[in-house]
Amino acid sequence: MTEVVSLKYWYDFDGEHEIVEKQALVIAPNTVVTANGECVSIEVIEKTDENDIATAWQTIANVILPEEIVAEIDFESLKDLSVAEIFRRFAAISTKKA
Repeated sequence: MTEVVSLKYWYDFDGEHEIVEKQALVIAPNTVVTANGECVSIEVIEKTDENDIATAWQTIANVILPEEIVAEIDFESLKDLSVAEIFRRFAAISTKKA
């Protein structure tokens, strides 16, 4: 079973530092799925600071979709599904509306 969490990421935008908060679906230890803007990403969180802000992570995969599709993703409705079923539903969403 997965869980939905809110994660904060420490971004460096051309020297400008910003904390970005994202809703995430935890699919394995330190591995999450996020949906932000027009991108659904699988990320491995490698390091967090003392405030639990992600300071180092690896993006394993990005799927670019229309922003209106990404905005409709409801992690709460997916959290009780298997990881395989979660990705089957992402595929169905992307092919149905793309």
